[in-house]
Amino acid sequence: MEGEISVTGRDLFAEIGLTEHPAQNEQLVEITPIPLEKHYLPAAALKADPVRELPYGEKLRLFKAELAALRAKYTPFLQNHVPDPPLQRHRLPLERFQFRYHTEDDTNFAFVLEGRGSWEQVVIPDYRGPAGVDGRWTGYYRTEFTFTRTEGRRVYIVFKGVDYIANVYLNNKWIGSHEGFFAPFEFDVTDTIREHNVLVVEVKNDYPTLGVQEMPILDGDKIYAATGPGWDDPEVGWHHCPPGAGIYNQVYLEERSGLFVHDVFIRPDIDSGTIEAWIDIFSSSGRLEQDFVIDLEVYPRNFPEPVKLAETIAVPYAGPGVNYYRYRFPFNDFRLWEPESPWLYTARIKVSKDGRLLDVRDRNFGMRKFHMDETGSPKGTLYLNNRPVILRGANEMGHLQQCVIRGDFDQLIDDILIAKLAHLNYFSITQRPVQEEIYDYCDMLGMMHQCDLPLFGTLRRSQFYEAIRQVGEMERLIRSHPSSIMVTFINEPVAIRTHPNPKHKYNRRYREKAHRHLFRQELEYFFQAARKAVALENPDRVVKNVEGDYDPPTLEGLPDFHCYCMWYTNHAVPLGKLHKGYLPAVKRGWKVTCGEYGTEGLDNYEVMAKHYPREWLPESENHPWHPDRIVKAQTYLMHGDWFPEQNRIKDWIAASQKHQALAAKLMTDAFRRRSDLLIATAIHLLIDAWPAGWMKALVGVDRVPKPAYFAYRESLAPVRVNLRTDRLRVYSGETIEAEVWVLNDTPEAGRGRITVTVRDTRTDYQSFAQECDIAPVTAAYSGSVRFEVPDLPDRSCLYLDAALFDGTGKIINQERMTLTVFNRHANGKGTGGRKTAYLGEGARRLLLSLNQDAAFFGEGDDADVIVVSAGEELGVNQERLSEAIGRGAHVLVVRENDQPLKFELLGQVFTSKAMTPVYFAAADTEAEVMRPFAADDFSYWYSAEKDMIDFTADSHIIGEGLAPLVFTYHKKQEPGLGGKPRLPIVGTLRTGAGRLTVCSLPLAGRLGFNPPLDRLLLALIHQLD
Repeated sequence: MEGEISVTGRDLFAEIGLTEHPAQNEQLVEITPIPLEKHYLPAAALKADPVRELPYGEKLRLFKAELAALRAKYTPFLQNHVPDPPLQRHRLPLERFQFRYHTEDDTNFAFVLEGRGSWEQVVIPDYRGPAGVDGRWTGYYRTEFTFTRTEGRRVYIVFKGVDYIANVYLNNKWIGSHEGFFAPFEFDVTDTIREHNVLVVEVKNDYPTLGVQEMPILDGDKIYAATGPGWDDPEVGWHHCPPGAGIYNQVYLEERSGLFVHDVFIRPDIDSGTIEAWIDIFSSSGRLEQDFVIDLEVYPRNFPEPVKLAETIAVPYAGPGVNYYRYRFPFNDFRLWEPESPWLYTARIKVSKDGRLLDVRDRNFGMRKFHMDETGSPKGTLYLNNRPVILRGANEMGHLQQCVIRGDFDQLIDDILIAKLAHLNYFSITQRPVQEEIYDYCDMLGMMHQCDLPLFGTLRRSQFYEAIRQVGEMERLIRSHPSSIMVTFINEPVAIRTHPNPKHKYNRRYREKAHRHLFRQELEYFFQAARKAVALENPDRVVKNVEGDYDPPTLEGLPDFHCYCMWYTNHAVPLGKLHKGYLPAVKRGWKVTCGEYGTEGLDNYEVMAKHYPREWLPESENHPWHPDRIVKAQTYLMHGDWFPEQNRIKDWIAASQKHQALAAKLMTDAFRRRSDLLIATAIHLLIDAWPAGWMKALVGVDRVPKPAYFAYRESLAPVRVNLRTDRLRVYSGETIEAEVWVLNDTPEAGRGRITVTVRDTRTDYQSFAQECDIAPVTAAYSGSVRFEVPDLPDRSCLYLDAALFDGTGKIINQERMTLTVFNRHANGKGTGGRKTAYLGEGARRLLLSLNQDAAFFGEGDDADVIVVSAGEELGVNQERLSEAIGRGAHVLVVRENDQPLKFELLGQVFTSKAMTPVYFAAADTEAEVMRPFAADDFSYWYSAEKDMIDFTADSHIIGEGLAPLVFTYHKKQEPGLGGKPRLPIVGTLRTGAGRLTVCSLPLAGRLGFNPPLDRLLLALIHQLD
């Protein structure tokens, strides 16, 4: 029914990914390919060495050795050379609690306070469900403990993180509450603490503002996106980091002086050689505290040198509560914090009065500067320590957080180093601030990171002011960490607007969200206020309003897009255009970042066998199996646009991981070639937090990399050579060109030499070489190679091996491109004595291009094969064509000028139905006519009209009885008895002695340039029944 709201059965994340983006407007500009001054590398006697692709097992072996070496390299930066503080606060950790969910009896809250009911024993950290439609719940944590207070000291209870709303009761007294899952909070309990104590924490969870995946219209007030630590539950807790709740970080009692250090922020200025110390002093006495002293000492933290700075500050007074003091000091001859050398300092703040030391607090910091140019043309260049930088990274969803929850800091170190080993220089710690230990280790290991406010899609109007408060909490949490370089406020904001087409998705979303959420202009008000809140806490912060803007552009600052064009087909920009050099339309006058891209790759079999529930797995490796059994996996829904349906578990794993590796390379290479504008990219994701957690990860939960990890690592080599062509399949004798690019993500310039050799496994055919500039922090077209494809056996592999050398002749990088060579002689010309005719101009051109002899299908013609282009002539001759089929002829119908098919024949109507254009189509290789074809023959075809890779198919055929020869899959999650339903792109129908075959493949610009297409048409023409 029109206007009806569907509430269940939707894959929320796939739906967002497949959303039509708003049309381009005057504030956006299309990014077209860089104009190339084409020139060709000269022939040379120098040769590039053959590039050997290591087997996956060998890559895994080397990975372990290289990770161990990197661990040894960074061990010195983990050391602490700071002397122990002269005074430490006494702490009592509270780790063992009882837990239970709310019951009807708890309307009498004494029932909870007294510990009545059925409780389970838990250890903090504790994070749990339920989530989804059951995600709005209340639970209680309760513990009893003894505490002996030191006379004259204040007692605070500190919570490092409670998700989501916490109400805290101590000894039957409510002492405070806090909303938000990531920020530490504390309460002064001096007047409530006893020797024997009962602590109760009421935890309230709510639906997130995004809505729940199973029912997107069911949303709440929880400021939460779509990522968290998860919990060990294969049905819910493993997947997509669901919005659970709990006390997931430390809880402890801490004794303090009445005058203590509340917070410290060291603001470095490498340009002036100074530091500014922001020192927050808290006075709990309720009166003026006069004439006390602050001592500031700065020590090198991870390298052994004497104290760097010592200053004494006489403070006249502090008022009740928090007092904010700022002091600037010279700080010369410092060591910079850099990703490869993350030198750190420790600022020690001591508070004394009347010669008595009251409190000491340490804060680590690094001397680094990260800023963005907002005045240049285009705006948006990023700088680290005044040198331009390109950010290459990955999203993080839960695995680092789980390391801290489990207390496994060795794994936390390795997880960061796994990223560095793949040449990543930053983590997008996606859609949430995390435990501060993660930031500490990023500081020590030189891993920059972006921090996101936990908003996704929309912001509830009722939560505007709460979100601003949480923005301030976020910045205070991260501002002291040199690894923290940038913040964002929302992930993938969607358009809440109406559309003239009543069936358009915008109208459904408007009905679902407009009465509860901010419109885009109001969201821009939020961005403005949030920027002020950040600047108040840290004036130097780089801000990017939006991650993956689905309603661009944001009015202020750097834009960002997300691109899943090799998973959610054609998302953001079609693959062929991306490979050619296009980018999505972006805000005029600005550079841009891409905060997410990638594809799903199934877990390795070892992970499945060890962790998956038995019902997810086949009876044995060889039993039929489909990945629809994996809860919330997208592979079975999306694979049909990219690779054929498999039948056994290991075949599914191999096919999905192969596609993931290809996507990682093709998209990363394309992005790097546009580093003139695209200045930060992050693949989604690097490491999975749970089995089947979010299988776009390149590394499984067992920390074993998938093949895509190695493809990504090779693509991210800081300085490398890259070959690009739109022709992946070629004919012997053709003249082919390939572009040669030098990609340099470093700020170092230089001179080098490129050598390219064309070869197969037996012969080196030709080499090319030239000197080149290695320009800093950019991609440079260095020329093209042009060569004639040698006469090789059919379906041979021809390699282009490229090498980049530095000025001394030392090799920097190598790359191999593989072309599949087809021999035209294998296409064949004869028809086996069968007479061929055509009907329609398109059919005539098709046969001519295939070098096939044919005559016009005239009156009384007894042709055995009739090729018809579906135009006006088909309608006029439908009776004659039906008669021809009846006497045993084969009629092949193709599109006229790629127009949609619609014709009547054999008493029924055949039509083509438009679909999302796809770059892959599957083939029924069990059919006799299709047996010569490979599984990937119908993918990534070249269009001579557009001079780029273009889609394989844009429609499928509707017609009763058509057996699919080439097909795409119905996008449904559940397989039928024989697998997913097949939608014919090329279908055939046997009727009586004859046959009708219908082909909806687009042919313009493709015939003659794609050998599998040529051979398919020839096979259809020549097929014998």
